[in-house]
Amino acid sequence: MHRILFVIPVGNGIPVFGYGLFLMLGFVAGLGIACVRGKRMGLTRDSVLDVGLLSIFFGVVGARLCYLLVDYSPEEGQGGFWEWIAVWRGGLTFQGGLALAILSVWIYLKARKISIGRMFDAYAPGIAVGVGFGRIGCLMNGCCWGETAPASFSLGMTFPENIEPMAYQFRLAEQWSEYWADLLATLGYPPGTPPPLPLYPTQIVSAIGLFLIALLLVWMEKRFRRRDGQVMLWFVFLYSIGRFAIEFWRADTPLRYGFGAFPGLRLGQWLAVGMFALGIAFQLLLNRSQGNLDRAERQERE
Repeated sequence: MHRILFVIPVGNGIPVFGYGLFLMLGFVAGLGIACVRGKRMGLTRDSVLDVGLLSIFFGVVGARLCYLLVDYSPEEGQGGFWEWIAVWRGGLTFQGGLALAILSVWIYLKARKISIGRMFDAYAPGIAVGVGFGRIGCLMNGCCWGETAPASFSLGMTFPENIEPMAYQFRLAEQWSEYWADLLATLGYPPGTPPPLPLYPTQIVSAIGLFLIALLLVWMEKRFRRRDGQVMLWFVFLYSIGRFAIEFWRADTPLRYGFGAFPGLRLGQWLAVGMFALGIAFQLLLNRSQGNLDRAERQERE
């Protein structure tokens, strides 16, 4: 990982953070894909660019607000206001960003009388690619890390000792030696193995999964798309399923809202469930709209 990729020699030096750079690359890639697709769908370049600018602004605001409201710890806020807005260090929750971005874009498109479903479809694969680049940024930043991998897993990775998952392992080994010994035995490591132990590469898996989702959306669009808005709904379903699954191997957030023998789910999983449920609701509305259109066309032919 490389939190700071390089320093621009201006004044006291301007650090270029890996997380921020890959977020920017993701935005540029997603916007470029949307512009190409939008042209093919009959959308103007200006409208696509406007939607992109609205999405990035309100997306970052929504993602940060969601993180601050549900996953922010006071220990990280010693810098006050500037720490709250330090998005270049990480701390963005994608589902919150997507929700606020969609709301802002919805209002804009309704006001401009532009097809909402068509614009969303133009952006869907680009969003997947953009978020995929963002996950590479997470790798550079050392956030969104995975659970400790067993000894039999050959693709695990470690971070520098000062990064939280590695620092946590050192604290376990020093302060809770019995728990550390049990962890080694459970994961198949020899007794006395010192930290750091490798973690599941959840950031890399997430990035690859999102790039594959983008390709799958393009393929599904050519074969099955019948109505504006369908490609975006496919993205919502695929992303929700992938996010729910990968969270079982992530360890950066605690389990929440358990009851009885049920230990709860991670924040990303609860949000993925909510996204999937909303996707189903909108899919039913889209199917109903398509059914009405099909009936109207049949009546005209008769």
